Amino acid sequence: MTPEAVAALLLAYVRASGALRASALIDAGTVDADADGSVALEPADSPISEPLEPGPPATLGFEVRSMPPFRVAEATGEVSAPFGALEHVADGVAALARAIGEQSVVLVEYPTDDETPFAISAREGEGIVVVIGEDSYRLKPLSRDLNVE
Repeated sequence: MTPEAVAALLLAYVRASGALRASALIDAGTVDADADGSVALEPADSPISEPLEPGPPATLGFEVRSMPPFRVAEATGEVSAPFGALEHVADGVAALARAIGEQSVVLVEYPTDDETPFAISAREGEGIVVVIGEDSYRLKPLSRDLNVE
């Protein structure tokens, strides 16, 4: 998938989900899409991001709902949200990683009620990682049960 196509897909996901930003690590480098609509590519061989024009609007091919800001407790690693909200966004990030493919890594940052950094990351076949502040938690990859290992 081209960086422009990845950018269009990330941008569509950010707009549909209410996420703050989404990034994908692909062979060409890192593609970032922000909620303000800006998109950039940091090429694999350069530490400098360049603005990127996304490809044609992308169809996600999976359901995405916008969620209210999550309540996270950095000290304990707890996430409070409406029933099924964490599972829904985790499934969405996993679907995004599958759609981009090519061993890509996807990271999506979501709003919280107190600005504590909160993100979900996925790589096809490797499960989900939840990031709260500076800590990360791997979720069980083969189960729909979202208990932390």
